[in-house]
Amino acid sequence: MKNIKKNNLWMNADGCKVSENIVNNEILDYSTKGGKIYIGADSMYYTGRCRFATVIALHDVNQNIAKYYYRKLNHKSKVYKDIKVKILEEVNLAIQTAEFVLSVCPNADIELHIDIGTKKSNLTSKFYSLIKGWVTGLGYNFKVKPHSWASTSVADWHTK
Repeated sequence: MKNIKKNNLWMNADGCKVSENIVNNEILDYSTKGGKIYIGADSMYYTGRCRFATVIALHDVNQNIAKYYYRKLNHKSKVYKDIKVKILEEVNLAIQTAEFVLSVCPNADIELHIDIGTKKSNLTSKFYSLIKGWVTGLGYNFKVKPHSWASTSVADWHTK
């Protein structure tokens, strides 16, 4: 599993590069006002490579805020053709992003959005117990489809 690259800048919703300091300040300000931080990751496999997108979403009606930051990572490897490897890497990136947020704001209220379903018809449902144990074992709250909008909508948009 890959680590998030330190030199990989964050982008805002408009696709403009944003320094880590700006993201840090937004996280601190938003979190100290009681906002929940939503983190999601998604991926798209292309021939011989996989594009991952990781999202930090700040959405709170009371604070009148709806914004997000994202990173794209491209991994050249056919290993991601395997759905289990690909999904586990998405979860790994989401957890790394949550750890980044906690390094900025240790008391942040974080919810991970994982791009798996629970219906038997969903190809990823067989990984639910594994991922639930991993994520909750680390102390994170999480949502899956259809409630995992930070991964299934926002991050998904940036894998295309």
